[in-house]
Amino acid sequence: MRAWLKIVLALVAELCSLLRLDQALDFDSLAAYFALHALAAAVSAWLAFSLLPAQYRTPARPGYALLYCFAFFIPVLGVLATVLAVQIALRFPKALRTERYVSVQMPEFSAVQRESTERSDLRAGDARRILKDWSLPLDTRLRVLVALQSMRPKAAVPLLQSLLSDPSEDIRLLAYSMVDAWEKDLTLQIQNARARLAEAREGDERAPLVNSLQRLAELHWLQADTGLARGDLRRFALDQAQKLCEDVLVLDAYVPSVWQLYAKVLIELDQLAAASRALELARKVRMPLQEIWPLMAQIAWLRRDLDGVRKYMSRLPDNAALPHGMRGVASFWRQRQVAAVDLHV
Repeated sequence: MRAWLKIVLALVAELCSLLRLDQALDFDSLAAYFALHALAAAVSAWLAFSLLPAQYRTPARPGYALLYCFAFFIPVLGVLATVLAVQIALRFPKALRTERYVSVQMPEFSAVQRESTERSDLRAGDARRILKDWSLPLDTRLRVLVALQSMRPKAAVPLLQSLLSDPSEDIRLLAYSMVDAWEKDLTLQIQNARARLAEAREGDERAPLVNSLQRLAELHWLQADTGLARGDLRRFALDQAQKLCEDVLVLDAYVPSVWQLYAKVLIELDQLAAASRALELARKVRMPLQEIWPLMAQIAWLRRDLDGVRKYMSRLPDNAALPHGMRGVASFWRQRQVAAVDLHV
């Protein structure tokens, strides 16, 4: 049915209902009025529903029922207002603004948090001096202790472990909680890495297996290197790291970072000859020389070969290209003759 026929039918039905209501207010007149008005509402809702865009016509029954209610309870104006509102919304949509950045208020920090942030560059030596000075106020020592969270675990863990026998209970408890948090986090990482390794072993691809083995080896090395594992547990962690590195190198011998880790583990296990061979093989897979020479110098130092230490350290590049912690050591061995150095070892 065309739209103009629907309009005519709706108007005729509505007009007849009003004329019927104007005659008398008996039951028959009211019944006739509501019947004709319901017919007019149905036609008006049908007309309005057909004028709506397709995306607004689903679901059909609830949409038509809503329009019918507008037409029945608000004759003429209800349907017209609905159709008009939809058309205006379609023709003049509101511009949507996408906020890429949201402004938030600056959070409030406690005095301890603020002090720890300001001391984020605290050196391990300075922290040890302050924390071991029992004459200082407890608040000062606590602020420095909290600041250790921003330090590398390798530097912070030994200091925290030494504080477990501190006279202050607050210092002992906070130091223990920090060490315990690092231990739990590393243990969780190892568990997740083992799960990923098990999944990689079930697959057919080599790359995920190599990556999983390397990641687990690095985590076991962190256990030993940071001091979180001591005694037999440290030896177990080193043995696991050695085995995992060897598994990686069997699958892919051209991973310089694994050769470097393998050499470090062997040095800690006092397998100096094997570590030297590993570093020689690492050179063949183009491991950066500035990462090889310090390890070779460490091996020479452990062998009490001071000439070897100076030889390898002198091969390092200028200080600007070295990590900050290596510059002083490299300068020392470049500028001094070994015979003139009293090392007292």
